[in-house]
Parts: sequence; structure tokens; C-alpha cells
Amino acid sequence: MEYKPLKITKFNNENEYESEYSKRINSFGIIKTEMYPNLMKREISKGREFPLFVVPLLEVQMLMQQIQEKSIIIKDLADQLPEVAKDQFYKEQLYKAVINTNEIEGVKTTRREVSEAYNAVINRSKNEKIRLLSTVRMYHDILINNFLKIDSIETIRNIYDELTKGEIEEGNELDGDFFRNDFVNILDQNSGKLEHIPPTKETTIILMLTNWITFINDKTIPFLIKASLAHFFFENVHPFYDGNGRTGRYILSRYLSRKLDIYSGLVISQKINENKKKYYEAFKITGDYDNRAEGTFFVLYLLELLKDGQDDIIDILDSKKAILEDTFNTLKSMDDLTNIQKRILFLVFQSTEFVDDPKEGIKDNEIIDILSSEYPKKTIKDNIKLLRENNIITKTTKAPSRHKLNSVKLFKD
Repeated sequence: MEYKPLKITKFNNENEYESEYSKRINSFGIIKTEMYPNLMKREISKGREFPLFVVPLLEVQMLMQQIQEKSIIIKDLADQLPEVAKDQFYKEQLYKAVINTNEIEGVKTTRREVSEAYNAVINRSKNEKIRLLSTVRMYHDILINNFLKIDSIETIRNIYDELTKGEIEEGNELDGDFFRNDFVNILDQNSGKLEHIPPTKETTIILMLTNWITFINDKTIPFLIKASLAHFFFENVHPFYDGNGRTGRYILSRYLSRKLDIYSGLVISQKINENKKKYYEAFKITGDYDNRAEGTFFVLYLLELLKDGQDDIIDILDSKKAILEDTFNTLKSMDDLTNIQKRILFLVFQSTEFVDDPKEGIKDNEIIDILSSEYPKKTIKDNIKLLRENNIITKTTKAPSRHKLNSVKLFKD
């Protein structure tokens, strides 16, 4: 029998509604939290009457198992990549995570802006006026320091401040000690209907997020269920005037990166953006008063999104890895190229194959740094120049100098 929301049970047979809720909330193995979300009924706030809970259905358990298995596959595939390819693939996923998480909230973000911010982070630029610098720095921290301990209200505020620095519009500044302290509502982006009314007073927000902090640090709850419920509740509280989704998805990404792998953590924003309508519908279902704060369907949906994102990552890594191997073998068999030229070409190829924009490929000076332990720097520079003059590579940027393979010229019959 199909497992359905309580609201459908109420619609089909109201006499069974209370008993069905009691059966679910009191069943063996239930995950019942101390988090009480604000619930809605027909555009009216019904307050915080019921605790958020999940029924650990077999479907939920299977999804959790599949996600962990796929994460192992992703890590294995990524570990097989050459270092340059791996770095480029990570960079591409970071770009997409930042662009997509902003786009979900209607914040226009270009690839060029993210690229400039990323290069500034890598080069440790002190120019704080670069747009998205702080955001990209936070996402880059996932790679170099993926543990983020959230054990205080102050930590949440610090994450928000760093993540959204320079991105919050005038009029949306916080007016409480840590969070907002005034009324907001959330409207459906298409219909304009009222979807959610979060708590108004900062004291209530702090109380709810204190319970949230206790929940996320509870080691007795399966981590994927914990991540999903925590994401729902954080967005339900809506502690800021602007930037709630970006902050919540960053926390989710960082947690999944630590518990699974970096790519699973970064892909979630992209999948949410591709499925925005269903994502918001999942919030609506759990936030419906007649469903009594049951988070089962939200957990199911978020885990499905995560699994789909992992499938995308695996497909990309599989296909790109095969292309890399073919290219390596082709270059190896080309007698008209010297060993140093083959090395240069393979570095150029792997650096552009894993990013959407060839202008993001490896810099010439990075090629020189990599190969300088084996060849004189002048020899490397001369061979890069020779390959360009022979039209085997084409310059994509001048300052800094980058190239891409002219595959038609290189692999012609």
C-alpha cells in the first residue's frame, strides 16, 4: 500500500485521521525531534503545535544505503583522475554550486564573477571589493577544512555574515542581536499566494535554532535523515530577511561533503535549482498543518535529489575518465611529438576537459611549475610556443597565458 501524507488520509476518511497520526508518531523506530516548525493552513499560520518527525520507511533506508554506496564510487573515480583534472573538476563543481544556490533565490550570478572571486581566493587577494569573494572563500573552505562545528547561535550568524558579505540589499539588514526581529512572509514565486509565515520575534527564532543546534549535534540520528530535517527546519525558521536559502544550502553542502564526499556536497544546489518547483512543494507538504509536521516526504524528496545528483557526477567522471585514457594513449602513440610535448598537451587537455569554459584551463606558468623538475623552464616555454605555432594548441587567454588543444589538428587522420 502506498504511503501517503496525513492530509490525504484526512480527506479520504477523517475518522481515521487521528488514529493514523497516532500510529505514525508513536510507532517503533520513529524519529521524533524536539523541533516544532511553524505550520500553515490555507494561508493562515497555525503556530508551532507539532514536533517534526520522520517514519523511517524502507524506501528511506534504501535511499540512504544507495547514497553511501554511490559516494564510495565517486571517491574511487575521482581518486583515479590525474591531479590537474581532479582540481579542475572540483573547481567546476564549486562554480556550479555558487551559481545555482544564488539562482534559486533569484540572485543573478555570472560564471565570470565566480571565476574572478575563485582566482582571488587562490591568489589570496586582499581586494575585498571583488563580488562573491567571501562566498567563494566559504565554499573553497569545504575542500581544505571540511569540518564545521555549529554549537552556538553566534556561529550561525558568523556563517551568514561571511557567506553573504556584500550580497544583502539595502533594507534587508538584520535588526536583532543575531537575527531579524520583525515580520516576514514567503510568497509563491508564480502564484503570489502566501506560502509560509515564519516566527516574527528574535526570541522565538533563537529558541527554535537552539533546538536545531541540539538536533544537528545528536549522534544517535542517521546523518542523512538529520541533514534533511535540519535543512527543512532551518528554512522554516527563516532567521534572516534575505539569504536564508543560501545559508541553509551552504550548511547542507558542507555537512554532506564531510559525511559523504566533496562532489555529493556541492551537487545538491544544482539539483535543487533544476527542480525548484518540486523542492518548494516538498517544503509545503511538511509545512502543511494537516500533515502535522511529518518530515518523511521532505526527507524522501531531498534524498532522491541527492542520489540523482550523484548519478550525474558518476556519469561525468566515467565518461571524462574514458576520454582522458583515450587521449593519453593517442598522445603516447604519436611519434612526431617529443615526450615533453606530449606532457604539455596532456596537461592542457585534462585542464580543459573538466571545465565548461576552456578559458578556465591551466595557465602556462602552472605547466612550467609542474614540469620544471624534469625539464628546463626555457625548454618548456619554447615547446609551448612551438605547439602554438604548429596550430596544435590555441591561446585562449593572454594574461595569464592559457591554451586549449586544437583537437582537429592534433588527431587528424
